[in-house]
Amino acid sequence: MQQKTKVSAVNCESYDLPLLEEKIRTAVELAGGWPEKIKPGAKVLLKPNLLSAKTPDQCVTTHPELVRAVIRELRKKGVEKITIADSPAGIYTWEELWEKTGMKKVADEEKVELLPLENFERVEVPGHGYIPLLKELKDFDVFISLPKLKTHILTKITVAVKNSYGLIVGESKSAFHATAPSPRKMSNLIAAVYGKIKPDFVIVDAIESMQGDGPANGKPFKSGIVMAGYDAVAIDACACTAYGYKPQDIQLLVKVAELGFGDIRRENIDLVGDAAERLGKLKIPRSKSDILHRFPESMFHMLTLIMTYRPFIIQETCIKCGKCFKACSQKAILSEGGSFRVLKKKCILCMCCLEACPVKAVELRSPFQKFMAFLNLFKKKS
Repeated sequence: MQQKTKVSAVNCESYDLPLLEEKIRTAVELAGGWPEKIKPGAKVLLKPNLLSAKTPDQCVTTHPELVRAVIRELRKKGVEKITIADSPAGIYTWEELWEKTGMKKVADEEKVELLPLENFERVEVPGHGYIPLLKELKDFDVFISLPKLKTHILTKITVAVKNSYGLIVGESKSAFHATAPSPRKMSNLIAAVYGKIKPDFVIVDAIESMQGDGPANGKPFKSGIVMAGYDAVAIDACACTAYGYKPQDIQLLVKVAELGFGDIRRENIDLVGDAAERLGKLKIPRSKSDILHRFPESMFHMLTLIMTYRPFIIQETCIKCGKCFKACSQKAILSEGGSFRVLKKKCILCMCCLEACPVKAVELRSPFQKFMAFLNLFKKKS
């Protein structure tokens, strides 16, 4: 009989540090304990989701107190050499990213290193050429992934599997959208990259998750759960149920399973912990862009043009920082007198502008939303 992959889900209602330490300890134990490589002298890389320079209350990034709690639990195992690293989607200075996300405070107080993702080596990813991955990755004995449970316009959800994608260095992540412009193609690319950089262990911040149009424009949802396990694929297969999905509904999970990087069949996963049953009953609101995943691959670009699914820059909210302009690999954002607008025909729906915007001034608008915006404008004028 095949041994089931163990995933834990533990109730945790706040980011109170003593509570976090207790719940993380429980989640790790239920998942089978820390990897054997976690021992005195080991060099450990912690990889949170630091998508952009947003404050923890916005629910875009892994909460700094969860990272702190993990550091303290590792210290109890005798681990001293701990480093935090991730690569943001937008154009931010490292200081701004670390300060806003709360990572600098944690690193200073817990005396761990913050590593800017600048050095890279090109690694061949079958079917996708050479990808620039963090060069220092091979210097670590253990890679622990600390993702945030969020929605994602292109992949439906982003949890543990997609978190590894953040170890691609620099602005090349946005450039890859040109070669993988549809949800299906992007999922295939992320799955292939994941095969090169699987974490040794995963702890998921699902205490406050994201609902709506993630990974940057959604709203917080109080989920109250910490998850843990060795298999990122199995973790995501369980986590997606919080949004009412089956693992087979998520193209990214289907692809990583096809490539043999993990198992998404729930009968082969042992979900344990006091939040195991509650996880699938959360019913977190999904992204309105789910319809994009129904478009045939060969007609994806044409149909999204016809239905005018494109990012829209809200001029009243825009602070004219130009981060969306710099993040767009297709030059589909036009700068006019300090203002910016999306050139619809050039846009490939990579959503990099949404991820880069620091003030949620860019949103994906469907035909219905555009009609409602026009209607609201008409009401204001009348």
